Amino acid sequence: MPVSETLRTKIQMEVKELSDSINGIVETFRSMRSPLVESREKVPQATVQLDKIADQTEAAAHLMLDKIEEITQREEDVIRRLKELPGMTGSEESQSPVAEILNLAQTNLDDVYMVMDALQFQDITTQQIQHAAAMLEEIEAKLQRIVSIVTGDDDAGNEPHVKTRVYDPHADFVDRKADQSDVDSMFDKAKK
Repeated sequence: MPVSETLRTKIQMEVKELSDSINGIVETFRSMRSPLVESREKVPQATVQLDKIADQTEAAAHLMLDKIEEITQREEDVIRRLKELPGMTGSEESQSPVAEILNLAQTNLDDVYMVMDALQFQDITTQQIQHAAAMLEEIEAKLQRIVSIVTGDDDAGNEPHVKTRVYDPHADFVDRKADQSDVDSMFDKAKK
């Protein structure tokens, strides 16, 4: 009988240790739940904010590009009309005030084209923002799954709405070399 009593005591101690260990794990899950839930709630907010930034910069860039296009059309018209003036076909061209105006208009036009090219930053920025938003949505989905496991709540595991995004994760304003095959590939991904 003493052996049985010793065995019982040993089993009770093991069960108590196991119970304490399980309680510790449960407490750890409870302490993890709050930051996980908070992160799960804030990731969609960050994604919405990134989308808002992309939309606003896109609208501003398009407005600027529209105005620049109007300016280029007017400058091209000025240049064409100046070239139609009498005496603008020979070597005296470089000496006349009209020729100076023509050179200024051409310089303005060249500068406007450079500004248009520089405004492509918006497209690059939007692609980078779309990439960041896609990563946040992926993190959100993983957090949803973790929270559902931690809480045992099947509703917490519902997949978040993921916006279809088309972007080049390697978009870079400094190194903007894109082949047509790269562009075609992006559109193919968007169709899927």
